[in-house]
Amino acid sequence: MHIAIVHDDLVQWGGAERILEGLCEIYPDAPIFTSVIDLENKEIKKRFGSKKIITSFLQQIPGWRSMYKTLLPLYPIALEQFNFDKYDLVVSHTTRFAKSIITKPQTRHICYCHTPPRFLWHFSGEKNYGLGEILMTKLRIYDQVSARRVDYFIAGSENAKRRIKRAYGVDSKIVYPFIEKERFQNVETFDGGYFAIVARLNRYKRLDLAEDACKQIDIPLKIISGGLDDSMVVGILAGCKALIIPGIEDFGLAALEAQALGKPVIAFREGGCLETVIDGKTGIFFENQTTDSLKKAIINLSLKKIKVKDCMDNAERFSKDHFIKNFRQTIASLMYT
Repeated sequence: MHIAIVHDDLVQWGGAERILEGLCEIYPDAPIFTSVIDLENKEIKKRFGSKKIITSFLQQIPGWRSMYKTLLPLYPIALEQFNFDKYDLVVSHTTRFAKSIITKPQTRHICYCHTPPRFLWHFSGEKNYGLGEILMTKLRIYDQVSARRVDYFIAGSENAKRRIKRAYGVDSKIVYPFIEKERFQNVETFDGGYFAIVARLNRYKRLDLAEDACKQIDIPLKIISGGLDDSMVVGILAGCKALIIPGIEDFGLAALEAQALGKPVIAFREGGCLETVIDGKTGIFFENQTTDSLKKAIINLSLKKIKVKDCMDNAERFSKDHFIKNFRQTIASLMYT
């Protein structure tokens, strides 16, 4: 069977790209179709440099690296240009527009979706883009139309399943993402006296809440964003008192990474963290996205008897082995439906 994988873009190394690596393990001979790839990114080159990568016309635009976000409205057009006539199965992997591809009836298109585009459906907290809302409305209509090209959706979480139903009106099966437990084995943990955040510097991540809360309580906070290698990220997590997740996560891989090291999580009670954190056992939730609500949770964490083993056992449920088995079984069931 001829199989292809489609991914939004390969310009940053993050959770979605880790899952893409897992898909490449399942389908080692499948080429990756993507809008653009940045081989100047050392991690991207290391992980995907040996793969067969097919990029769109956006890759040929001079200076695309500095304006690839500005080119966002062109992504659907670019992805529509790919030809999948020779493939029996195409797996699109997306949080944005990879599902926009066009396939013939004999090709099965299955979309593994972690969320419909956050910026289109206001999942990132924006209520209105002003004049830009006109463009966003058109893109939302397009997004709904392109979703009809998908034969079946696989959701990355219950949270994603609800969003897919709300945006596209279709049901989906759930296959949870994974963490690479090998990254966290034989790591010596300690109490460094600080809290940590692992997040890109996006507004909807609400890093401001954690900064304000920790400042008011006078507790150090370390923020891990892009640019750090894996060993440094693991090292910082290994020494934190807890990981703080103040925003609404699609799923929350960082929450599981912290738990894999036996560290508890303090998270806003909404989104994907409800599926990765066990309240009172592997972490605690705060009810409102306010500094005061987060401060109370930070203070209350010391009153909870969070066990290292409970955290690590919870993370174990989201292993790569489980992911590969579940994904293969789900694809097989959908291929022959």
